Amino acid sequence: MEQPERRSLAHDAETVVRRLRGVSAVRVDLGDDGAIERIHVLGSAERTPRVVVSDVVGALAAELGLSVEPARVRVATLRPGQKEAGPAPVRARLKFVGITVSILRASAEVKVQLEHEGLLYEGASAGPNASSHRLELVAHATLRAVETYLRSQGLFLLEGASLVSLGGRQLAIVLVSWLGPEEDLLTGSSLVRDDPREAVVRAVLDAINRPVGWLGIR
Repeated sequence: MEQPERRSLAHDAETVVRRLRGVSAVRVDLGDDGAIERIHVLGSAERTPRVVVSDVVGALAAELGLSVEPARVRVATLRPGQKEAGPAPVRARLKFVGITVSILRASAEVKVQLEHEGLLYEGASAGPNASSHRLELVAHATLRAVETYLRSQGLFLLEGASLVSLGGRQLAIVLVSWLGPEEDLLTGSSLVRDDPREAVVRAVLDAINRPVGWLGIR
């Protein structure tokens, strides 16, 4: 009976925070007691983490009557090199756990599964079953899985995914457009060990771990 209420609280809080200026993604984690344990916010560089924290606390109090300690709000900004005051990002330990591929005649569907604290987040992508397109399907599915975790859509756009040879080894390379408050191009890479598709997944996670550093992808 408590589970729907817990999901509703997290969803309502995320809806309020997502409307705030400069916020492009948010995730609310609840504790065992059903209260808000942590609020992860991804914002633009135009507003300091300190200001965003204040906005979040004030908005939740005004709209939902929730009293949230500022220390429970963690803010990551688009540009990780900035030295803005504010709480440090918390790593959520989002990790890759599986990939499945279904082929029907000339079409293929790829599903990528990511996991956080025992919960699975799946993204899917479908398209032509062509060798030149398969890696991009994997990359697309990975981005959709991350957006499922963030409970947001349209944050990332895949620009390309390919395999390259370097130093006698093979690398997966991806280029991703970040469509947050400030557009940016992100690159990621991963060494191909056994499965090139798995390397593409990790390359995508490597790319988006720059603007979404608090994901703590591994």
